[in-house]
Amino acid sequence: MRRHHMAVVLGAVLFALIAGQAFAEDVYVTKHGKLYHAADSRFIKGKEVVKMSLEEAEAKGYKPSQEFLKDKQEQTQQNNDPR
Repeated sequence: MRRHHMAVVLGAVLFALIAGQAFAEDVYVTKHGKLYHAADSRFIKGKEVVKMSLEEAEAKGYKPSQEFLKDKQEQTQQNNDPR
């Protein structure tokens, strides 16, 4: 019984880790920038960028670009549209 319980706990932990990575959002920062951007941002086109998770970018002190915030707001409004 103890092994079964351990296997269930281990399975739950692995699922949580995988699910968290599946929903993690990647953002992009430039070498000397202070803002993070979405992959399709016009402000990073043709520039050398570093890809990282949104959580990592915020932990490192990066702030969202105005374009990123606007896109997020539009996505939220679309998701909340009761059509």
